[in-house]
Amino acid sequence: MHRRRLGVVVALDAEAQALHAGALRHDVVVEVSAQLLLVVSGMGPGRAMAAARTLLAAGVDGLVSWGTAGALQPERKPGDLLLPEVVFGARQTWSVDLPWRALLAQSLSFPAYAGGLLSVATPCGSVAAKSAYLLDFPLAQGVDMESGAIAAVAGAAGKPFVVIRSIVDPADQSLPDAATGGVDAYGGLQALKLMRGLLRHPAACVDLMRLGAQMQKALKTLRAVAPGLQAGRVA
Repeated sequence: MHRRRLGVVVALDAEAQALHAGALRHDVVVEVSAQLLLVVSGMGPGRAMAAARTLLAAGVDGLVSWGTAGALQPERKPGDLLLPEVVFGARQTWSVDLPWRALLAQSLSFPAYAGGLLSVATPCGSVAAKSAYLLDFPLAQGVDMESGAIAAVAGAAGKPFVVIRSIVDPADQSLPDAATGGVDAYGGLQALKLMRGLLRHPAACVDLMRLGAQMQKALKTLRAVAPGLQAGRVA
């Protein structure tokens, strides 16, 4: 075992706060500790790719995709932790650094699920979309939008990477439009858009409350993983 400097790409402010209690800035390197650097990138593969390159330019030895995901497998529930062995893209598959992944898993007092993670270019918010993706990628436990881009940057640079994702929405739950249309790229509320959406679909308020509770479960899991990552150890 030895200590290295690690770079974490995080899409949302809330996800970043599960790892870093200090002030956050967007699209720039934030020093969590001497061993851990972080960039809050915003959602999507393009933003994640730019953040991963920024971290490599800052001299990190490995990259981490950190945050939340939607479930594809019906048995995955909110708060379940995914430590995938592979990341599936539309045209390519990447393997995580397996010894590093194993070290993280060993640091936990609760289960972490292996298998794969599907990374897509646009939000996957409907049950129909999740079902279709699972047919094409039956080994995928969940779906996100950033891990494939981070994996591609790490692979091109010859650097190790791992993925740490906690489930928010299960496979049988569609996200209300207000959940995606009422926030900015970093997960910040856009009050006017959110209110307009709720005025058009008042019943979505209940769905948003349920989603908020599920997000808290996912963030609780990430906070439990944080100490193992902050140690900065790579096998």
